[in-house]
Amino acid sequence: MSKNFRIVGTVSNSSTISELLSSPERLSCCDVVELRFDQHMDKNECLDLCRQLRKYTQVLLTIRTSREGGTWEIDDEERFKLFDFFANDVDMIDIELKSPLFARHSRSEFPSNIQVVTSFHDYDSTPSSDEIDALISKGEKWGADIVKLAVFTHSKDDVNRLSEFLNRDSVCLIGMGAEGLTTRLEFPKMGSLLTYGYLDDCAAPGQVSAKELSDHLR
Repeated sequence: MSKNFRIVGTVSNSSTISELLSSPERLSCCDVVELRFDQHMDKNECLDLCRQLRKYTQVLLTIRTSREGGTWEIDDEERFKLFDFFANDVDMIDIELKSPLFARHSRSEFPSNIQVVTSFHDYDSTPSSDEIDALISKGEKWGADIVKLAVFTHSKDDVNRLSEFLNRDSVCLIGMGAEGLTTRLEFPKMGSLLTYGYLDDCAAPGQVSAKELSDHLR
């Protein structure tokens, strides 16, 4: 049974982070805060928030483009430069498994001092076992530190299909939707390296709060 998992606290906007920094005890329920940087935030403001957060917790920086479910129209090479800009002030970054950024750059082009999470999201269904295996293998071959698959689970069979891959060393496996609750609460104890809970507003179907995760897992 693995105990090397981390709880990631998600936030919906920069004002929430400022509120959390004024009451840092609220960060004790998570090991990592995911900071979503997009076109609504100045990069120097974001850098300052990263530096302040790291006094209390690790920081995962995610920059989602509109092609990957985010809000930003940005060239991938510009996004690569932004990751480089933040590299010394974050602990982890998230790059989508199917993004051009992942395809055009190698792991060696990203600083070795940060962990790279490569992510795949399917808000409709759970892929087949062969597809899941191929996705994880692609991330591992690239050299990702953590391969995150967040997929919609409609049934216990979907959850069981995900659980077959908990023996892989680098995975974060999450089932979205009501059926996926067990993946958030139990998979971390079975080998899933990260589990995500919100610090302000629910960010994905079936997501629970970071405090709920902490109360259950710790």
